[in-house]
This record gives sequence, C-alpha cells and structure tokens, in this order.
Amino acid sequence: MKNGQFFLFGILFLLSTTTYSQQALTAPPAPIPAEVMFGDKRTNFQLILSKPIDARGKFSFFNVTNGAVDYKNKADETEIVVVNNVLYDLGHNLKASAGAQWHFKLGLVPLMGLQFFKANPTWLIIVSPSICLLPGTNMETVSILEYKPSLGQKTRLYTRAQVLYNQSIEDGLHARSGYTFRAGITHKKFTYGVGMNFDYYGPSKFEKLNSGLFVRVSL
Repeated sequence: MKNGQFFLFGILFLLSTTTYSQQALTAPPAPIPAEVMFGDKRTNFQLILSKPIDARGKFSFFNVTNGAVDYKNKADETEIVVVNNVLYDLGHNLKASAGAQWHFKLGLVPLMGLQFFKANPTWLIIVSPSICLLPGTNMETVSILEYKPSLGQKTRLYTRAQVLYNQSIEDGLHARSGYTFRAGITHKKFTYGVGMNFDYYGPSKFEKLNSGLFVRVSL
C-alpha cells in the first residue's frame, strides 16, 4: 500500500508539472510516451516526460518513471523508481543534469551527470551517464535507441533498445542492470507490439526475465 501511495503521488506530480509547463510556455508541448507491457511474469510500466522550464529553452525538466509488479501483487516484487532531473543545455545536443530519484528500496538518491539527446522522426538517441551520491557512490548509465521508419501516412515501424547499468564506484560491484527491447507498429498516437525485459540485481546478478505484449500511447 505504501508503494502504491508513492506511485499515485508521482503520477499526480507529473500531471501537475505538465499542466504548469503548458500554461507557462506557448510552444506546443512535447509528447509524453506512456507504456505498459503485460508480460508472462509481471507487468512493466514506463512514462517519460520532458518539458522546457524557461522561454529560451536552456533549462528543462526531465522525468522517467519505471514500475513493475508481479501478478500475485507481492510487496517484495513491486518496483517503483522515479527520476527527476533539471537539465541545462550546453549545446551540440549535450545537457548537464542534476536532480534525484526516488527508489523503492534505496529511498532518495541525489544524482548529477550529463545527457546526450538527438532525435528526428525516424531516430531517437539518448545516452545519460550520472553519478548517484547516496546511499553509496555509484555510476549509472541509461541509453535508449529508437528506430521508427515510416510505413505509410500515419503508420510507422517502432523498435527500441534500452540499456541500464549501475555499478558501485567504491568496490566496483554490479548493483543493477537491465536490457529492454520493443518491436511493434505505431498508428497515430498508439503503438502495439511485443517486448522483452532482462533485469539483473545485486553483485550476483540475480536474473528476472519477462516477455509479452505492450501498448504505448503518446499523451
């Protein structure tokens, strides 16, 4: 129940932030992709939000919310990680980032780093290395590659590869890694297809695999 309350609070916060950004800036808002995968072992959820803060677009707010829950609704199998960063545009598709994540096990984790972002209608590339400052000092890198060629006037192929890797700087031990793959068809605002998640936890790299069908909508 406690995790569910935090998750609800995070969604309400995102919605309020989106409303504020739309009122404060006249530029058309960027789409907000929200995705759910119904896998054979559990359900995965991801929402990504990116909004400019100032009129010049030098500062922006970036959020990634990831969640997972098994079908027996076990508390120890429920995962929620909410990452909030303020970005400053350094030019050449590079941004400095600072913020914090709320982690379902670690609590509040301050972080700082860089983000490389480049996108067009066919390609999207994000590489975001950061240093997590608490409870230990860890290096974390998130990379996303999307390929979305046009198949028609309102239809596109959708493919995505996403990699997460987190390792302790102090002892060099593996903390968390994950590999996400999606393939489907986008029609207007909706995307449907198949997906696979490979998740690994702790120094022993305890493995959790999940595959199934996903649906994604651009809000």
